[in-house]
Amino acid sequence: MAEKLHRGHVADGGDAGEIREIAVPVEGALIDAKLYRNAGTPAVAALLWMHGGGFSGGSMNMPEGDAVSRAFAREGVVVLNVDYRRVPPLSRVRRWRGGAAVRFPLPVLDCLAAWHRLVDEVEPLGLAAGQIFVGGASAGANLAAMSTLRAAAAGLAAPAGLLLAYPLLHPVLPARPPGAGRGLRGRLLDRVARRSVRMMSANFVGAANADRRTEAFPRLEDLDGFPPTLIVTGEHDTLRVSGEAFADDLRLRGAEVDLEMELGVRHGHLNAPDSAPFRHTMSTFTTWLGAHLA
Repeated sequence: MAEKLHRGHVADGGDAGEIREIAVPVEGALIDAKLYRNAGTPAVAALLWMHGGGFSGGSMNMPEGDAVSRAFAREGVVVLNVDYRRVPPLSRVRRWRGGAAVRFPLPVLDCLAAWHRLVDEVEPLGLAAGQIFVGGASAGANLAAMSTLRAAAAGLAAPAGLLLAYPLLHPVLPARPPGAGRGLRGRLLDRVARRSVRMMSANFVGAANADRRTEAFPRLEDLDGFPPTLIVTGEHDTLRVSGEAFADDLRLRGAEVDLEMELGVRHGHLNAPDSAPFRHTMSTFTTWLGAHLA
């Protein structure tokens, strides 16, 4: 029988519970992360969570990272919120003046290292492999999927399931199905979105590795044995087609997948933690997670 997630107020610091900053070593570097835990009650699950930002923006402190982690912690989920390394900003007028540019697969390897750290952190709490999940939003959902595939390729234990919010899972946006009923404005937005996604995916791998762009996104042939997955899209999100197409691919490979659509929202609604769609999506996530606990 699946365990029930805890309900109620998280003590010690408002609704945050216990938050601990962690440095995760990966390939000679250190990445920042935060571990969220409701210390007042036993943990029933753990989650590795990645924020979005088009691979080049965002941070673990944005609502999509911090508020989501706090919401899960209120329900008894231990969350490791990861500040993975990001690629240079995508801009025609701004040059990257930092150190050596980060490109794929470094952000994926960061998330894989964070997965190992989460497993180490929750073992003393008595959590088993069937209680540890991976999730993310937008580009972070891609990193959740790709780190899961990397773990499988390395023969490592897979997560118990994936929680993906308005994911970006294709280097080129799939076409909308015939009869989607898009007006002129919708078709223009779709055109802009397709162009933006092509630029983001090219920026993710870098010009020197442009021919490897498909390797940075889940491929149909790699999805055999993929863990149970919940995908939440947004009704008016131009990236909605990516989540829907990925759900179709998972079904083709015999994977368990649930696809939910948040009504009336555009991309990134988890960055509005005081909104009804945020609360509804979090409820969808925690209900699904509770039903998939081993």
